[in-house]
Amino acid sequence: MLSNRRTGLSLIIASAIIGIITISLDSLPEMAIVPLLAISSIGFVSGVVLLNYKAKHSKRDRSKFKRTNTKSWDS
Repeated sequence: MLSNRRTGLSLIIASAIIGIITISLDSLPEMAIVPLLAISSIGFVSGVVLLNYKAKHSKRDRSKFKRTNTKSWDS
């Protein structure tokens, strides 16, 4: 099973390759270029989100955050 970090990295690499191929090929019709670039950009953004999600929500860092008692006993 792939972790979020590996999945995000592979999405970024794949979307970059698709974007470069789309821009460099002159034989593609103009109606096909815009959807391919849109798919590539969505993959790129979701890859960045997955990379940051793994960094912010790792199990190792959860122990640093302690719950505080928010109940007020002064009433």
